[in-house]
Amino acid sequence: MIRSLLPELMDAPDFPASRLAEVHRDLARIHGWLGSFETIERFLRKDERPIRRVLDVGCGDGRLLAYLRERLNVDVAGVDLRPGPGSGIPIVNADATRDPLPEADVAVSMLVSHHLTPDENIAMMRNVGRYARRFLILDLIRHPLPLCLFTLFFCPFIGPVSAQDGRQSIRRSYTPDEFRGLAGAALDGSGGTVEIDVPRWLSRQVVDIRYSR
Repeated sequence: MIRSLLPELMDAPDFPASRLAEVHRDLARIHGWLGSFETIERFLRKDERPIRRVLDVGCGDGRLLAYLRERLNVDVAGVDLRPGPGSGIPIVNADATRDPLPEADVAVSMLVSHHLTPDENIAMMRNVGRYARRFLILDLIRHPLPLCLFTLFFCPFIGPVSAQDGRQSIRRSYTPDEFRGLAGAALDGSGGTVEIDVPRWLSRQVVDIRYSR
């Protein structure tokens, strides 16, 4: 599949805040079906060093951070260009590709990278490395299999905007090889490392970046 460059509906500057709240609710359901929160928790629990604070890049309404705070007893902070409804989570309105970010032991990001260009992804990986020692990126995989499965098993149970954007998200996503190339460019000469975890059904990928710090 050739990567689509068409934007998603929710990316429009004039997308209504009320509709954005609906999309965030649908995203929470999708993450629940995929076990995304549990996946991030599993990777964090395997960290060899103590984790005191977690930063979520593109945190939306902060649901993942609320989950991690309860499950791991960690301090949390979020960054988003368009934060969702308040959830008691401290969220900074910032551009993670270039702006200063809250300091954290580990940064995470879910379903953000496919919204960014290759250069923006490289810039985000480099910028996050200034404020965290590790960056976990969970995103979709551009492949016919997840596109088919999403259409058959997810679209009937979510709103039309989320259904359309979800399919477009898969078309805009990067392959594991493309992600490896982006991370390699971001880490070039720094001594950092990258590992990518992909399940059998290609439902998601986790890009695990460890910075040399």
